[in-house]
Amino acid sequence: MSTNRSHVRVVAPDEAAPAPPKILSLNEAIERGDYLEILRAQRRDIVSSLPDEKGPAKAALHRQLALISKEIQSLEAKQAQAAKEDADGVVVEDAALDASAV
Repeated sequence: MSTNRSHVRVVAPDEAAPAPPKILSLNEAIERGDYLEILRAQRRDIVSSLPDEKGPAKAALHRQLALISKEIQSLEAKQAQAAKEDADGVVVEDAALDASAV
């Protein structure tokens, strides 16, 4: 079972609440070069286009939406794992490849 820790915390009386992250358009995400943000923007575009589509086009958008969502989930999990390891101070070194084991 996975545990989800909330990133919500109480703001100190002299501290301003952090601004929510800006939702980027597809063009902004592409200009930034952030692959995860590009995928998120593509997902938002697909979701907004779905109500106007019918038949094979709608099916194709649903298929694309599923693929993009899985990729986003995978990248977010990798980022969460990396953040957890950084927070725990764990450094994982890659082992040398033993070609004879293959």
